[in-house]
Amino acid sequence: MDLGSSTFAPEVHQERRPVTEAQLRDAGMDLARDFPGAAIDEFREYPVLSEGGWFIVIKHQPTLRAVSRKPWRLLGPVTLLSEGLDLD
Repeated sequence: MDLGSSTFAPEVHQERRPVTEAQLRDAGMDLARDFPGAAIDEFREYPVLSEGGWFIVIKHQPTLRAVSRKPWRLLGPVTLLSEGLDLD
């Protein structure tokens, strides 16, 4: 099954972006120390919704262990038409 597809909602597509070594370093991770034997192409960055709201995470895909978790927009992928308007 394609990682970006869903059998329940085929019209929904979530891209899991590959990460760079610089992104992993910025997250405080040393690939050789923290995930011995893992390759950089096993890590992906994508949005997730949890009880704390929306986050952009970097996860090791075979284990789903989180490497980085940064808060994202309040409504996640939903962009309001009023976003960016100066109402003052």
